[in-house]
Amino acid sequence: MRLPAVQSVLPAVLVGVDIVDADRLARAAGRGGAVFTDHLTTPAERELGVEEVAFSVKECFIKAVGGRPPGFTWHDFEARAGRPAAWTGRLLDEAAAELTASTGLTLTGGSSYAVRGACEQAALVRLAPREGRVAGAARWGMGSGLLVSLAIVYVDNEGDPGCPR
Repeated sequence: MRLPAVQSVLPAVLVGVDIVDADRLARAAGRGGAVFTDHLTTPAERELGVEEVAFSVKECFIKAVGGRPPGFTWHDFEARAGRPAAWTGRLLDEAAAELTASTGLTLTGGSSYAVRGACEQAALVRLAPREGRVAGAARWGMGSGLLVSLAIVYVDNEGDPGCPR
């Protein structure tokens, strides 16, 4: 019996989740001050005002790419203005609904992310054999003393028919 060929209609994605005590992050940021913030975020991210969630969101990305590869820097992930591609928004909405059901917290914040450097290379290894620009998107929410973050990493290849637009 011959099975029909299966075509992928969605691109491969890597997913990471982080749930952290918001007070713990606030204490770390208070102790580290501007040095902590500069180490963790880029000037562009500080202009976007995502410093408060940067550690948790970037931890999600680290989990998605499989850990901190040699050459890792916190700046391998950078929040960008603008919304992610429509299909990534739908995927994040679905995953965020699952997290909301589990935690009781609504993930209301979000951003597109550039993924570069050692983390881009690590993502490409895990997403092989795809080629293109590695990108990310994240959602987050705070409440009840927790910060819940969700991130996806994917290859954004506009010419890829498997990458819906």
